[in-house]
Amino acid sequence: MAEVYLVYRVTPSRSDVNYDELKNTIKKALEPKYRVDKVEEEDIGFGIKALMIYVRMPEESGEHSSDEVENILSSIEGVGSIELVYFTRLGF
Repeated sequence: MAEVYLVYRVTPSRSDVNYDELKNTIKKALEPKYRVDKVEEEDIGFGIKALMIYVRMPEESGEHSSDEVENILSSIEGVGSIELVYFTRLGF
């Protein structure tokens, strides 16, 4: 079965966010429905970081969709903005 690989850049809503706590909250919100491969911190500047969220989901969008992932991410307290920076189909 093919999967879709999505990479999101999530920026916090405030500068004093606890990044480890935000990472854990994001993982808990997305899993187990969506698979979070990794979450990386990316320096933006002035001590502010973005989180790069690497998510896999089944290609069949019947019950899974990127819109749902974005809705989940945007509903998390501490998330300021979400940007889909990369997506591809993984199939063998």
